[in-house]
Amino acid sequence: MAEANVDIDPERQKEIEALEAKITSTNFYEFLGVPSGASTEDVRNAFHALSRKFHPDRFFGKNLGSFKGRIDRVFQRLVEANQTLTDPEKLKAYLESNPFVRAAIKAAKPGGASAAEAPAERTADEASRDAERRARLARHPYLARSGKVSELMIRAKAHIAKSEFAHAFTQLNMAAQFDPANVEVKTMLVDVRKKTEEQRCAEDLKRAKEALSRGEDELALASFKSAANMKSAEGAYMAAAILERRGADPKESSSYAQKAVEAAPNNVDYRLMAGRLLEAAGMKAMAKKHYDEAVKLAPDHPDVKKHAKRRWPF
Repeated sequence: MAEANVDIDPERQKEIEALEAKITSTNFYEFLGVPSGASTEDVRNAFHALSRKFHPDRFFGKNLGSFKGRIDRVFQRLVEANQTLTDPEKLKAYLESNPFVRAAIKAAKPGGASAAEAPAERTADEASRDAERRARLARHPYLARSGKVSELMIRAKAHIAKSEFAHAFTQLNMAAQFDPANVEVKTMLVDVRKKTEEQRCAEDLKRAKEALSRGEDELALASFKSAANMKSAEGAYMAAAILERRGADPKESSSYAQKAVEAAPNNVDYRLMAGRLLEAAGMKAMAKKHYDEAVKLAPDHPDVKKHAKRRWPF
């Protein structure tokens, strides 16, 4: 369903939502929309085509609502997929840690998978029992619904035990649709949603720091922005720092600095950065508030003293 009051047409909203949904459910090839084992050229062409539509810069200055975080996450995944699939070393490591992707590539080759790799057929008794079970549940709608919810709950709990919170969220969300009044499902859904965001945020921060250490500023920035949109003070601060270093529009940089302050209001470094960037953006009254708070928090901080000497001329 299209979100009102955002500067994105409904069709593009659907495309963004569809891509975001694929982040945790598809591999890099599938996410880019290319066949498993596609050539480097095909991967790059797919990446460039998608980037022209979903690069965050294309939406700068627009009212995006919840789509801001979605666009950042989609583009971050596009960059990561392209860099992984077009770099031999990264691709090798990716395939080594993803046996299902290796299997898909093998199956896509002429001849496909070997007979030994094909799933075993069910016995006649197994097929009969399955058919009987389906018929029984079909005659009893309540049992069918209850059984489905129980099955989804079992799957969700198995995922939770492995800290696979995104997968658990999917199962619980489906269970909630079958039984909206189920208190246990609703309680678990709230908890898993929070853990999913925390896990995704931690992954974003880790990915961003690794990218930053390799000098991959664009991927680092996208990852820090994604973390910032999940209320990570560190993610917001680092996004602001990279934007400032790159000479970006101070209004954009200061918006992330202020997010850092909102998440951690007692951090003097965040306050100083917010003040500095707001001042550069011409919002001096707001900058002064952050400088004043920094003085209260840490009057002996070297940078606080430096600003204090100016005696807030504005």
